[in-house]
Amino acid sequence: MKRLLEAFRYPFAYGNAFILILGVAVMSVFSWLAVGLLLEAAFLGYYALYLRAILSASMEGENRIPAWPDWDHWGDFIQDVFSMLAPFAVSFAPLLIFRVLHDGADHLASLGYVFSSALPSGLLLSSPASTVLSILLFLLGWLYLPMAMLVWTFYGGASILNPVAVARTAWQTGPTYLLMSALIAGLVSAAWCVSLVPSPMLTTFGASMLTFTALVIAMRMLGTFYRMHRDRLGWDRSARPEPA
Repeated sequence: MKRLLEAFRYPFAYGNAFILILGVAVMSVFSWLAVGLLLEAAFLGYYALYLRAILSASMEGENRIPAWPDWDHWGDFIQDVFSMLAPFAVSFAPLLIFRVLHDGADHLASLGYVFSSALPSGLLLSSPASTVLSILLFLLGWLYLPMAMLVWTFYGGASILNPVAVARTAWQTGPTYLLMSALIAGLVSAAWCVSLVPSPMLTTFGASMLTFTALVIAMRMLGTFYRMHRDRLGWDRSARPEPA
C-alpha cells in the first residue's frame, strides 16, 4: 500500500515538477492554437506517448520523470501511441457501444465523447436498468484497463483481446490489483470532476494540469504495481512467451 501511495509524490519529487509543468504549458499553447480534429488527435496522441514513457520508466524503477519524447519515424510514434490507446479502447468498448446505442452514433464525431466513456459523465441514463448497466460497464472498464496496459507491453495487441487470460493474470497479483485499479479510477475521476468546478482560481491551464498530473500519478502507480509483482507475474521481455 505504501509503495503505491508513493506515486502521489512522484510529480512533485525528484525534480520532476519543472519538467512536467513546462511541458504541459507548452503543449497547452500549441493545442489551443490547433484547429481541426486531426491536430487535436495528434496532441492527444503526444500526451499518450509521454504517459507511455512515464509508465516504462516507472516499470524500470526510474525516479526521475523522463524528458518529453521525440521520435524519428511516424511509424514508431503511431505504434507507441497505439500501445496506450488500444488498451483504453478495448477496456471501454462495451460501455462506449452501449452509450452509442443509447445516445446515437453521431456522438462519435467528438473525441471528447469517446474519452468521456472512462469518466463518470453520462452514466445516468433514461432508465434505472440502463443506469445500472452503464455503471457496471464503467467499473469493469477501469478494472480491465490497468492489466490490459501491462499485458500489451509484454505480449502485444492480440493478447488484450483475451479477457480470460487478462483476468487470470490480474488474479495472480491478489487484492492489490483491486486496490490499485480503484485508486487509479478514483484519482482520474476526481481530477476530472474538480476541473469542472467553476472557479476563478482554476483556469483552463490549471484544469489541464490537474487532469494530466492525475494521469501521470496513475502511470507511476501502475509501474510501481508491476515492480511489486514482477516475480509473481514471471514475465520475460526477451522470451515473450504467449500468455497461458
